[in-house]
Amino acid sequence: MLIRRTSSSDDPDINFIPLIDVLLVIVIFLAVSTTFTQERVMEVLLPKALTQAEVPTAIELTISSEGQMAINDRVLPEITVQAIAAALSSVAKGEDVAVVIRADANATHQAVVTAMQAASRAGIQKLSFAAQVAD
Repeated sequence: MLIRRTSSSDDPDINFIPLIDVLLVIVIFLAVSTTFTQERVMEVLLPKALTQAEVPTAIELTISSEGQMAINDRVLPEITVQAIAAALSSVAKGEDVAVVIRADANATHQAVVTAMQAASRAGIQKLSFAAQVAD
């Protein structure tokens, strides 16, 4: 009895379709589970408010508890009315914009007043304050 071994000259094929399916599921999982947060230059603890108002697109002036200030996430090296007004004027570029003051709950009253004076000196008439919604 003669038994012949079948020799196949074909190389085994690698099926990439299941690999692509698994990678696609992983990409979709990562895209859905990722949270998008807004990074801030200075961390501030906003005061609490009872109501929530819509904030239009505006210039953000952030005041930390130590008195540091930042305009649109760019820290100001000098904290004087003139320097803040110049920075606000350069960001506003002559447009009719609003300024949202994000002052830390522990920031001094003088720092907030200085920011308001600088906005007035820069010719910005619309001011609002950011606060957290109370639970």
